[in-house]
Amino acid sequence: MTNHIQRFFKRYVHSSVKLFCFFIVVNVVLFIGLTAISGSRNDHNPTKLLSALSEELPKKIEDFSLSEVNRDLLDQDQAWCMVINNESGDVVWNYQLPEELPRHYTHGDIAEMSRWYLQEYPVFVSNEEPGLFVLGYPKDSFWKLSAYKTSTSIKIDVFGLITLFLINIVIVLILFIYNSRKIEKCIKPILVGIEEISSGRHAQLTEKGELSEINAKLNKVAMSLQRRDMARANWISGISHDIRTPLSMVLGYSSSLEESHTLSPDQQDKVSAISQQAARIKNLIEDLNLTSKLEYDMQPLRLSKLSPVELARQVVCDFLDSGLEEKYSIEFLSDPQSELYHMEGDEALLKRALTNLIQNSIRHNPGGCEIIVSVSCNESDTRVVIEDNGIGVSAQKLAELNSKSHYLESTDENLRLRHGLGVLLVRQITEAHHGTMTMQSTEGNGFKTTLSFSA
Repeated sequence: MTNHIQRFFKRYVHSSVKLFCFFIVVNVVLFIGLTAISGSRNDHNPTKLLSALSEELPKKIEDFSLSEVNRDLLDQDQAWCMVINNESGDVVWNYQLPEELPRHYTHGDIAEMSRWYLQEYPVFVSNEEPGLFVLGYPKDSFWKLSAYKTSTSIKIDVFGLITLFLINIVIVLILFIYNSRKIEKCIKPILVGIEEISSGRHAQLTEKGELSEINAKLNKVAMSLQRRDMARANWISGISHDIRTPLSMVLGYSSSLEESHTLSPDQQDKVSAISQQAARIKNLIEDLNLTSKLEYDMQPLRLSKLSPVELARQVVCDFLDSGLEEKYSIEFLSDPQSELYHMEGDEALLKRALTNLIQNSIRHNPGGCEIIVSVSCNESDTRVVIEDNGIGVSAQKLAELNSKSHYLESTDENLRLRHGLGVLLVRQITEAHHGTMTMQSTEGNGFKTTLSFSA
């Protein structure tokens, strides 16, 4: 049960970590995409254009003319340019210079425009041999920013950003772990309760907290199932008790009549049939009582240290000593090493399980069969195998035996009860000993049942 709950929360944690990683990756991709988009929109590079224009400047400004390519670039950006004489401050050449701008500049004007703007026009300058080359753009087309940082402050900024990023990740992880613990604290009792109810055990959850309504409903379901199971168990016990007395009378009278010499052969056969069917009903009631007690945990196990090899050998000997018909044979197999091992178990219940399996092989093979009972033990587990070479069962029937609880089904033409109660009882006894039961068969090739018990 604990493993199921741990697996549930592990899957929850893994999915949450994946979502967190996905969140980080998405943010990184978005940042890279935003940077790429911003860079693609920043295709107008004034510095590059200024350099290209400056390279065309001749030593004598009178000989200067823009190339067609650069002229197209200026027109495309609605840009303009001019050359200012370094000595006089006069504009000695221009291209599309706005009318409101002056044609003469002082050293202070030049210093101001080199750093900021020229009357709100963003400008970029380059000092060349003919003079100061100025490239200007329309108003509000560029922002000119100025920042100063020491190398130490830059290092502090970088370190601070990295630290801030890591602190944010740690905070997110702490909040995630806290939330996971909180969810686990709320859900774990519910999962435990569901596991208890599914196993047929009583569950009582505390009806408080954020999920108190769910806990209350689970308690209600548990109580309802418990009342129903107790009613069913009491009904079976009551019916069995009421039938036991008249059935004992039937068995007693039929036994007396079988010993009578005054009955005709036909009457003797009928009395014998009555006695056999009454005995079958008695065994069926005993199985029904036992399986009901095992199902509702009303049958305490009387555990003792026993030898699996010796127990199986006694069951086989009981069948051989009871006058087994010649068409049936039982062989017992084991090895000397297995006889050294012991296990904790209820001797009476385990004998009942093996007896039922052997009886099934006899009952379902009226033409006879060979039955092999084998026991093998080692340090990890104990295995008891009962197999026969009889008629076996179909794949569909085998699937039914493995998939559902089998109570009474019907009777055949000889009034023999065809039920799977014996199989259910064997499975319940095996599971009560924390073991497993597996069945294998193919039609016409016998039947094999393996009981495995962990050491």
